[in-house]
Amino acid sequence: MPVVGSIDAVILADASGKVLSSALPFSYPCSPCFFVTRETNTLFRFGRFELDEPKRELRLSGVPQTLQPRVFDLLVYLVRNRDRVVTKDELLTALWPDVVVTDSSIMRAVSLIRGILREGDQPDAIQTSSRQGYRFKAELSESTAPFIPSPEIARARAAYEQNDWARALKLFQTANKTGSLSAEDFEHWARTALYLGQPMASIDPLEHAIAAYSQNADRISASRAAMTLANMHLEAGALAVGKGWHRRAGAFLTDEKEETREHGLYAWLSARVALFEGDLTAALEHARNAERLARRLEDPDVEALGLVYCGHVELATGSIRSGLLHLDEAGAAALAGTVSPWVCGTVFCSVIWAYLDRGDIGRAGQWTDQFIRWTKNNRSYGFPGLCHLHRGEVLCALGDLKQAETEIRKARTLLAETARYAEGDAYRVLGEIRFLQGDVAGAEEAFREAHDRGWHPMPGWALIQNAKGDSGGAIKSLQRALKFPTWADGQRRGVLLAHLVQIAAQSGRVAVAKRALRELAASRDLLVPAGCKAAYHQARAEVAVAEKNIEEALEALRAALAVWQEVGSRINVAHTRLRLAEVFATAGDFREAELEVSSAEKSFARMAAERMVERCQAVRQQFGADAKRR
Repeated sequence: MPVVGSIDAVILADASGKVLSSALPFSYPCSPCFFVTRETNTLFRFGRFELDEPKRELRLSGVPQTLQPRVFDLLVYLVRNRDRVVTKDELLTALWPDVVVTDSSIMRAVSLIRGILREGDQPDAIQTSSRQGYRFKAELSESTAPFIPSPEIARARAAYEQNDWARALKLFQTANKTGSLSAEDFEHWARTALYLGQPMASIDPLEHAIAAYSQNADRISASRAAMTLANMHLEAGALAVGKGWHRRAGAFLTDEKEETREHGLYAWLSARVALFEGDLTAALEHARNAERLARRLEDPDVEALGLVYCGHVELATGSIRSGLLHLDEAGAAALAGTVSPWVCGTVFCSVIWAYLDRGDIGRAGQWTDQFIRWTKNNRSYGFPGLCHLHRGEVLCALGDLKQAETEIRKARTLLAETARYAEGDAYRVLGEIRFLQGDVAGAEEAFREAHDRGWHPMPGWALIQNAKGDSGGAIKSLQRALKFPTWADGQRRGVLLAHLVQIAAQSGRVAVAKRALRELAASRDLLVPAGCKAAYHQARAEVAVAEKNIEEALEALRAALAVWQEVGSRINVAHTRLRLAEVFATAGDFREAELEVSSAEKSFARMAAERMVERCQAVRQQFGADAKRR
């Protein structure tokens, strides 16, 4: 499931600084908000030294000393946490979040600091605690004054508050070279990149934000930024890196006694990681925890995220009604405007995904229209690739194959930049478009690309095997997907069963087909979506054909045709008419066969499905020859 976006918070406060509420960052551009930053110019004095944090200077008798950036950060961290021993692990987490280093890196940095402090007669300012860490012991005084940002930083902040994302991004990048950004500045910089649909550009400022928050002992904010970073790596398909940041985000929350919305976001992100790993049981548990915590904290954003993931896992594991209820509840919250725009986008995407996987083309199309309209009105939503992906799949189902492929090509380009994990799904849809056009070789190529990108292209891959004459391999693939489903396979169980019935019946494995048909018929929940209902009737028809019960087959195909016509799926109407023509020809009713194949041929021609036009002509020639022989 493409769930995109970032996980960080905006603090809303009144003019006096009193916190009113907090929300995910994708607030509506017109909504007034004030960011609480608590910026001060902090100056620490000890002996003849002055540690000026905003200016990033250590001065000895007024003369700035040369310190590497992370060495300076280490000194500041020890000074700010002078009331305790700071462990080496904590220092590594806070100051080297983006690289793999050893204890020797800390030892070298401490040695450099001690060398400078020795020149100012402070050789024992940093005390080593054996096998534990370090503590700043020098006697110091602290003074603060309002921090006046540099002109570059001020302009960057103004552009950010005005939602001028492109200008803000350039200004933050410039300000970082000429001034001293705060932790909040780095986080705003990262959000700006996300708003512009450039998630990879958010990674560096997020890493700096985490280090700055850690340095300030703001573990909640550090956790929030780490979760954003984890999510960005998941979107990029870097599961191992994403999991590392996910664990670090959890470590920041370990010692917090009171539950916060960040705990709820962490539970949701844990569900997402579990889903990426295929652990549906753990994913459901974490999603439920997120939902329960959100209800206690009365946080609608986290509650909607928990509901969405509960819904997806429940659909994948067979709890259809509960899953749809959870998704509908999240959808209602989105339509009611009770959640932030980013969560709205996540909900829209999730609901569309669920309906498409279940074969409910009509509802998926309605939600897709809402999603596209909503995206145009929300400039802060930075992942339009998913919009094109969903629209392309809906257009494919409706029969606008040319436009569908155009949308998928746009999606592939955008997803490569914003959500690489979903690239495979774009190739899956492209394969389905080509297969419906009759391009078996092109479809196989696309399905292989989907598989290479970590996506399981079912039932398309089974259909390719069957089209190439390997019905046994196709059946095994479908049976395996049904027995050991991924979360996506679990959601489309009805579609997989229907295809298993059709392929098994057509290849003479009637017993296998009938067992699968009984399972499909026994589940009313699986047959509710229009696509599944039509596929079920087509499956019935193939079993009837295999058993020489032609009238029953014709009745079932007409039922399927009526469903496809009702939802407006022109491509499936054409394919069903072609199959009707073949079955009518089997019964010797060549006039009806000619009527159906003519309609199918005209439809395929209008949809520019040239190979299917050629197939219609071949079928007409075949039953024409059969008619002459009779």
